Amino acid sequence: MEFQKEIDVNSSKKDIWELVKDYKKIPEFWHGTRSIEKEGNYYMVQFAFPGKGKMELESNEDNFTLNEKYIKGPFTGEKITRLEGDNPVKIVSYWNIKLSPMLRAFSKKLQGHFEQGTEDALKRIKDHFES
Repeated sequence: MEFQKEIDVNSSKKDIWELVKDYKKIPEFWHGTRSIEKEGNYYMVQFAFPGKGKMELESNEDNFTLNEKYIKGPFTGEKITRLEGDNPVKIVSYWNIKLSPMLRAFSKKLQGHFEQGTEDALKRIKDHFES
């Protein structure tokens, strides 16, 4: 499952970056994620649907990129969030994940769900800064 969504936000890149890279804020904007707890070098994720995952987070301050690498759970792969430009700042969310064997039969439906969830999360971030 591979797709990309983006949205323009009228705020400072630095302010948006501070929010985007804060793993504790992810559940506030990404409603498919119920909670994230840091355990050593990894992050344990409780999803809104029944399921848990394990991920690594890589934050690149120089190019405003956050890479969530899902290494165990209902899906594996990565979600990359990056900020581009200034005034407005474009938030780009790129997904490249593989569903677990149990979920593959529902891949078309789930892709639509993931894409809509991403659009909703990006809109919540935009509204946070622009309202």
